[in-house]
Amino acid sequence: MTVPLRKLRAAALLASTAILSGCLFQPGTFDATLHIQSDRQFAFEYQGEIVMAGLTQLAEMAAEAEGEEPCYNEEGSKERPCTEEELAERARDDEMGRAMMESMVGGVDMSDPEAMAEMTEMLERQAGWNSVEFVGDGTFVVDFSITSTLGHDFDFPTFENMPMSNSFVQVRLRDGNRARIEAPGFAPSAGNPLGAMMMGMFGAMSEMGEEGGENALPDIRPPEGTFRIVTDGRILTNNTDEGPSATTAGQVLTWEIGPSTVAAPAALIEFAR
Repeated sequence: MTVPLRKLRAAALLASTAILSGCLFQPGTFDATLHIQSDRQFAFEYQGEIVMAGLTQLAEMAAEAEGEEPCYNEEGSKERPCTEEELAERARDDEMGRAMMESMVGGVDMSDPEAMAEMTEMLERQAGWNSVEFVGDGTFVVDFSITSTLGHDFDFPTFENMPMSNSFVQVRLRDGNRARIEAPGFAPSAGNPLGAMMMGMFGAMSEMGEEGGENALPDIRPPEGTFRIVTDGRILTNNTDEGPSATTAGQVLTWEIGPSTVAAPAALIEFAR
């Protein structure tokens, strides 16, 4: 049984709506550490994958499926040839979908190798991006590290000319010499709504589709890796399983991230001043 073409069309429209909310990327396999000191010095490191969430494949499949979908009579019970006007409308819809997707990544065509090379170079020009390699299938392998003083909020990642409505990791300063740290991108089931929606949508469509057939769906992997917070500040709250452990640099909170992760990592740290 093949994937019903109208289902693919509906999925494409849903994906387009999701794209408008931002957040086109999600973590793949990774290792990340946030060092945050009681004097507000901090360092953040991320080594691993940043993955495009399967939207390119979905858009291509939906466009192909829409092109093959027959038209029906007014009662919807009998197939008939599509009119030129109907075919033109489909072409306009497909073009609008591509434009919407490219607008969310700064006008970059994610299927164009030259465009991806330019995007890689753009990222490497930004502070902290030590190396960026596009390895295909919507995946970048990156080495990121940055140090600073927490006189401001912090988000990772940020891309020039690309709106991002949610972050992998974020630090929010609060009154009372405190900082709230959350990693919404590391929780595919709860903290990353787009990632959860995409995986759920592909899963549901896979059940309707033919495994390995013409309409086989892309494999959407949940984030998998380790996130740590290392601090000599006072840990007021955290949602780790084991709590903090002692190190020579103070205390470390560790989250092992995988398909069963439900809650986004979170902690509240108090500075000395």
